[in-house]
Amino acid sequence: MKVILVSASPRRKALLELLGWQIELRPAAVEETLVEGISPSQQAMVLALRKLSTALPTLQKGEVAIAADTIVYHAGQILGKPRDIEEARHFLYRLSGQWHIVYTGVAVGTVERSWSFYEETAVRFHSLSKELVESYLQRTPPLDKAGAYGAQDLIGLVGIAEIRGDFYNVMGLPVQKLARFWQQVFGVLFAPENK
Repeated sequence: MKVILVSASPRRKALLELLGWQIELRPAAVEETLVEGISPSQQAMVLALRKLSTALPTLQKGEVAIAADTIVYHAGQILGKPRDIEEARHFLYRLSGQWHIVYTGVAVGTVERSWSFYEETAVRFHSLSKELVESYLQRTPPLDKAGAYGAQDLIGLVGIAEIRGDFYNVMGLPVQKLARFWQQVFGVLFAPENK
């Protein structure tokens, strides 16, 4: 079984490789525009399915494609990837000292069929100092991260006070849920042919 990751994310690739899978990257160039009138969890799944749809026509028998999209939801608003450093700074100050929800939609497809699901994780930041925010923005490119932060980066190491749920979901891929899904659908947790 060949696993195709419809993403350029080094974080998602690294997480899948921890399961022992060999991954082929096929990044998707899709619009990440939001759909009006649907819940944040549905939004994340719609975005993941858009990415998956770019890979489905290229799949061959024995290949499985995985696409994912992560969004941050706070105070009734979705915070996607910031457009620039100023918006990233605004997102971080907005999340400072607050709880928010991280949703990741996952879409999996073969030549025969496709599936989608999501995971949600609650995250609370400490109050973020100006020094921490500015240091993070100088050291880490935040523009490719929902909510302008990565849990595995400086801001996550120092700034996250509490996580309720799957930590890896906050990194961009709910590995626990994906592994359970994989075992249920494909009958294996690891892909022995890919070791």
